[in-house]
Amino acid sequence: MGKGPKKKAESCPEACQALCCRYVATKIDAPRTKIDWDEIYWFLCHENVEVFIEARKWYVLFDTPCRNLGAKSRCVVYPRRPYVCGEHEEENCEYWGEEEGKVTMRTPEDLKAYMKRRGVRLRMAWDDPHEKAEKKTSSKPRTRRSKKG
Repeated sequence: MGKGPKKKAESCPEACQALCCRYVATKIDAPRTKIDWDEIYWFLCHENVEVFIEARKWYVLFDTPCRNLGAKSRCVVYPRRPYVCGEHEEENCEYWGEEEGKVTMRTPEDLKAYMKRRGVRLRMAWDDPHEKAEKKTSSKPRTRRSKKG
């Protein structure tokens, strides 16, 4: 996704459109229990929330712009911006950085598909009960094999 040479800039280029100032993301524990998976499902039931995995670390992201973004997506408090903004590294920047290997889930269906791909087999309250019944009726009936003596 990189748009140009990686370099440290005094301020972001105008073409960037302040991508990092349009959301809040925080690290979460990788799901290990049924309750963990359920919490991620709950996150994804909300508008403007996504969960992503990057470098084997899990994050929840809230798509909400910074109040300090002004015209042309420029920071109106840049000289007095929060410390965390000044410490944002290019390697974590959506404009300069790369997103190889990143897994993004934006909906509960995305989570279900991820769990299926990863072989996570848990019976969840939010599973569709008809889905299991359809699978049972659509499979071939088992037949008895006769023992040859």
